Amino acid sequence: MRGVDSPPRPRSTRDRPAKPPLSEELILDTALRVLREEGLDAVTMRRLATELDTGPASLYVYIRNRDELLNALLDRIGGMVELEEPDPTRWREQLHRLVGGLLQVMEAHRGIARVAIANIPTGENSLRAAENMLALLLAGGITPRDAAWACDILPLITTSLAVETATYEERGAEPDAVGEELSAFFNTLPRGRYPYLTRYAAELTSGDGDARFRFAIDAFLDGLVARAQHG
Repeated sequence: MRGVDSPPRPRSTRDRPAKPPLSEELILDTALRVLREEGLDAVTMRRLATELDTGPASLYVYIRNRDELLNALLDRIGGMVELEEPDPTRWREQLHRLVGGLLQVMEAHRGIARVAIANIPTGENSLRAAENMLALLLAGGITPRDAAWACDILPLITTSLAVETATYEERGAEPDAVGEELSAFFNTLPRGRYPYLTRYAAELTSGDGDARFRFAIDAFLDGLVARAQHG
């Protein structure tokens, strides 16, 4: 007569793969993965504790709270931007690459731009990027005060666009479709009340995000150059 099958014995912890030791680096690596896959709202201390198979209290040994986590994450992402060796003959092109790289990494990590807008970045990578931006502006002949203030305005232009892009993605909206809807809306407006919005509807909705971003940076730099030339 067959015996009753015994329940499976619990797997010994010795048979399980060893977990890597907990560290700030591992926590940030895990947070970065969650951010890329699910967006900023999914990055919480509790979620990371689950991902790392530990308790939230263990994380606080390395990172005090979620705000500190997000700021560290922002600095990690800022370190992905390639810096430029200032060249007075190519400073504008170099600046475009720098801010374009910043926009690219923020858009690749949905929601991180909200952290950049709400906080003053003071991490090592953020400081190196600010140092590089200031050096490029000075290499272009921009006056020191204007260059210093531009180091606030240029990242603001960049992060606001990244926030807009992330918002559209969260809504499941395509930027091209949004432009088409806006153009159609302008064309429904009464021409007598809105003569300019209806007349220039095509211009108001023309150009893709890259073209408009480049325009914003160039228009701002043109103003800085003009101010420097006219004292």
